[in-house]
Amino acid sequence: MKRAVIRLGIWWIFALLLTLPLLFEPASTLLGDPRIDVWNHAWGYDWVARHLMQGTLPFHTPYIGGPAGGTLWFIDTPGALLAQPVTLAGGPALGYNAVLLGRIAWSGFGAQQLAEHMWERDGGAGWIAGVAYATAPFLLAEVGNGISEVCATGWLPLTLWAGSRALDDGGMKRWAALGLMQGITTVTTFYYGLTSAILVGLLVLGVLLKRWRAGRRPDTQLLLGICIAGIVGLCLMGPHWMAFRISLDAPDALIRRSSDLNLALMAHNAVDPRIFFTPGPFQSVDLVAEYGEPFIHTGYLRWTVVLLAGAGLVARRRNSGWAALGLASLVMGMGPYLWWNGDWLTVGGRMVSLPFGWLRAVLPQLAITHPLRLSLGAQAIACALAGGGAAWLAGRWEGRRRVALATALGAVAMAEGLFGSSAAFPLPRADATVPAVYGDAPEGMVLDLPAEVGTTMATSRYFWMQTLHGRAIPWTPDARLGSVRDTETFHGLVSPADPTRPGPEIPHRPDQRALRHILETYGMIVVHTDLEEAAGMATSYVDVLSPILGTPVWDGPRAVWRLP
Repeated sequence: MKRAVIRLGIWWIFALLLTLPLLFEPASTLLGDPRIDVWNHAWGYDWVARHLMQGTLPFHTPYIGGPAGGTLWFIDTPGALLAQPVTLAGGPALGYNAVLLGRIAWSGFGAQQLAEHMWERDGGAGWIAGVAYATAPFLLAEVGNGISEVCATGWLPLTLWAGSRALDDGGMKRWAALGLMQGITTVTTFYYGLTSAILVGLLVLGVLLKRWRAGRRPDTQLLLGICIAGIVGLCLMGPHWMAFRISLDAPDALIRRSSDLNLALMAHNAVDPRIFFTPGPFQSVDLVAEYGEPFIHTGYLRWTVVLLAGAGLVARRRNSGWAALGLASLVMGMGPYLWWNGDWLTVGGRMVSLPFGWLRAVLPQLAITHPLRLSLGAQAIACALAGGGAAWLAGRWEGRRRVALATALGAVAMAEGLFGSSAAFPLPRADATVPAVYGDAPEGMVLDLPAEVGTTMATSRYFWMQTLHGRAIPWTPDARLGSVRDTETFHGLVSPADPTRPGPEIPHRPDQRALRHILETYGMIVVHTDLEEAAGMATSYVDVLSPILGTPVWDGPRAVWRLP
């Protein structure tokens, strides 16, 4: 236990150095690109803490989707609960950043444990694997995207580690530990839970096949251990999964998802297999060019890691089974159909189906909209193999030369992760400062305008403003014209666009009925003229609202009306 605590402390220091200069402004900045998902996810940390402090469950809320509110299960509730003490003590920005730092540190620790188990020794192999995994382009890109739950990459290698250990000695405590790890992995991120379940299942299948070839039947202890792991895992996953499903099926659900995986959504999140081996800015789908969304998704394994993993397989062929599991993870991560050079690859007029498509045929209710996340198993296994390969190469030298070579190999793998892929480094950050004008918001909802800024998620910062003003807002995640629940206001204020459908946002003077509703519903309206691509629209809102609400009070680039 003492050794584990010391190691975690070292990984925390590593995470702090990796995210500099966050160390100097942890409560006033957010890890993540301000143009995309960081606002929604960081807001959820405050939202969960706010409900718990009021003695209510963070499930049905009046804070968003106003004026009626609705049912919502925050996608990163585990992270928000973990951050609760920090959030209450230092605010949601500090809580959010602390969890992301912890997840980077935990990733290094998890890969270290897996590598030391695979190579059956402590030392350089584990540290190099941890450094490689904690600087994986996949993880760095998701930190930049602000998708906090996807940054919880440390649990998957720990689940693989626990599964292999349980199969090694079959003790009931180790099977229970496997169930615990599998449950936590699934609760934290369903994609990773599915991946680890499949890979551990393949591990178990491999052991059963070996015993069958040796003429042995599965013993009672093995079957009992599998049952124990399953029961423990289900006890953890069950409540979380039920809450998630109920939140989607509720009549007042704030987020609705279909189990159908339509072709347009598959194309949006398609995975070109070259993403795993192409350095630089290569993207399976250029989301900026195609959709105007500045997301970066990459599964780049790094050639340094691939070559070191190859050396590891030369050093110890027994680990070829792990390599096979990594390959299975890569294939799953390519999604249901093969995508190549910007389109679906067809043979004889039919799209080339991949194993994940077969999985969906067996489990038709399973909607996986981000298949690249299923490749995380390959990321973890490749780093663990690479750690052993680097240690084996360095072991050909003696004394200081051995340490120097091992350190150099780890540094090259880290450098390729930081600078050799499409992931941004230094990691992007968003200003978490909320303007003081929100601190004395009157009773009633708060309406921030404009509703959209092109196709980015810049307007989702309106959720972050709520962390100070604490009033209801009309948006559901994320803030766009199509996510508005207060349609009466927007039917009157935005014309001729229908706020329930995609269309142009054109400010329009509301009629008397809409104006009465606005005055009865809202306590404050804020128009932001500093949002890129929307300055002209913001000015139009000021021109439309000033004759009926009076001259606004200007707070920097924000026009503010406090309504009677």
